[in-house]
Amino acid sequence: MNAPTSSLDPAVGTRLTVVTFSGHRQGAVENSADFRSWSALADRLGHVRCVWAGPPLESDRGSMYVVRRPRRSGVRSLLWTAGSIRIGVRAARAAVRRGEVVLLNGAEPWGWLSAWIVSLVVRRPWLMDIHADYLALPVASLGRWRRAVLARAVVRFARRASERRVVAQSMVDALARRGIPSVLVPPRLLPVWEESLERRRPLPTEPGPSLLAVGRLVPSKGYDILLTAFATLVETVPSARLRIVGDGPEKVRLVRQADRLGLSGRVTFLGSRDVEEVRGELACADLFVISSRDEGLPRTLLEAAAAEVPVVATSVGGIPAAASEWASVSLVSADAVSLAAGLRQAVADPPAPAVLTAVRRHVLAVYGFSTNLDQLADLYRRIMAEAGEKHR
Repeated sequence: MNAPTSSLDPAVGTRLTVVTFSGHRQGAVENSADFRSWSALADRLGHVRCVWAGPPLESDRGSMYVVRRPRRSGVRSLLWTAGSIRIGVRAARAAVRRGEVVLLNGAEPWGWLSAWIVSLVVRRPWLMDIHADYLALPVASLGRWRRAVLARAVVRFARRASERRVVAQSMVDALARRGIPSVLVPPRLLPVWEESLERRRPLPTEPGPSLLAVGRLVPSKGYDILLTAFATLVETVPSARLRIVGDGPEKVRLVRQADRLGLSGRVTFLGSRDVEEVRGELACADLFVISSRDEGLPRTLLEAAAAEVPVVATSVGGIPAAASEWASVSLVSADAVSLAAGLRQAVADPPAPAVLTAVRRHVLAVYGFSTNLDQLADLYRRIMAEAGEKHR
């Protein structure tokens, strides 16, 4: 890789390079939330090298260089990991030769493995990003065997990492109970959410309350729970409509479930959508629903609150600690009966506009793009400063 010259950070006293790995499969886009976030971090830190999973892509943006490679499921992911390690070692060694301080960063299980091995090879620290409450996963999210393996992997990698960053207080507490310290830096909103949405009504042919859910169609998101709860809601609110943004391996099963419940005319599966299209859906929504069985702190919760849309969310992971004081958010248990009751109540008695506006202001203040990235950059600088002292 031909790396650009990174900036000098006076807090560290030398040039900075972050080499980051993520096993999370991205879509075939070149301007995703991750691209925009890491580009802004590169401007703050010096430069970054991103090794991600997804459709093939190589992108050089000066301070940010991205290599994206396909990752297959299961043990076949080891092929992605092996290639990522080779790329990461070359990038880290090149930075060391230039006299730069290097930090390895790993997100999601295969990214953890890549960052850990590269850190052993180049003898530099690594930061473990934990974006989900893996130690509290219910069996229905992954299955008993996979859940047990993942929980064990989280603890083992966490004990080997130089530092751990989590996105929710529940994850801080879960690691602390195992004697593992961590730093809480929550998710961030993209700057576009600072722009107010112009509310508009759905089509005249859909006059009833419009419910919206956004997320991958995977067991952990609990869409089977949502469909069952929505079927109960339409018994008393037959004009209600549900729109689901997202794609994933559960789509066929969920479509069949909707048909079986008699919801085929009331539920629309929209597939994947970009940020502007999601904003358009939120502009028409009367209620946003999060039916997850497990979560860290979902960015969709922050986006809906920033869009001044009422929310009904399951009380899992980091959601209660973040949103229990938000008057526009109703928290329910992660089961169909509780969710249906929450939906009925929210549809019958929505929060006042002033309440929605107050929650929006709070969310933007706490989870704003620049505020959040400044916190993350400070964490990187601290780890790098400590590493710089060790390698002088």
